[in-house]
Amino acid sequence: MVKVEVCIRGDVAEETGLFAKAAFQGGADTIELCGSMQLDGLTPLKESIEAARLAFQRPGLMVMVRPRGGDFCYSSYEIGEMRREIEIAAEAKADGVVLGGLTRGGEIDVLQIGPLIELSHSLSLKATFHRSFDAARDVQESLGILIQLGVDRILTSGVPWGESGSALDGVFVINQLIQQCAGRTEIVIGGSVSPENVPLVLKGLQPWKGDLSVHAYSGVMENDKTSERKVRLLVEAVSF
Repeated sequence: MVKVEVCIRGDVAEETGLFAKAAFQGGADTIELCGSMQLDGLTPLKESIEAARLAFQRPGLMVMVRPRGGDFCYSSYEIGEMRREIEIAAEAKADGVVLGGLTRGGEIDVLQIGPLIELSHSLSLKATFHRSFDAARDVQESLGILIQLGVDRILTSGVPWGESGSALDGVFVINQLIQQCAGRTEIVIGGSVSPENVPLVLKGLQPWKGDLSVHAYSGVMENDKTSERKVRLLVEAVSF
């Protein structure tokens, strides 16, 4: 079975609740809550997390933990911020966090991100490595490292970060990663995913083991709002 994750905007609590409700009623398995989408997603306010929790009435609330836009190389001070943001997500009854971090050389920052994954697990939160994965120097090597660190989920488009293209363009790489991980962690396919293109993305994959999700933001929006109708269409599309 392929699960559906919907990314929703988390800048205004009241609006967030409406978006989370649309995703819930549309049948999404999980939601990723992000603030400041114009910066590719930052940590949302606690009030927005709480509003999403009230509206999304099943397990599956994932909260972005990213202190700023720009690159994914963080200072020790920023890592401290991320630790506190993980704790806030747990206090607000999230089910998981979405985080990441790289060294200047484009490798997984094991020394800083490893403890954040451990902290997340100690607070009963799943840990998703976000699309900084696509900015890594070697995604196959990075996948192996993240599996060793115990990350629960990895979000990827199969396209190098900063380059144009959707998950449909990244199918070859996505398929390699799915086969390499062999069910040891969940791959979440993102990158301009929509009800229209997701059947083509999934048809391009070989049979796989373990959990697989697709992740959509703009592809399930209408009039700049998360659409229950579009979410439902995506849920139907992954069940072809």
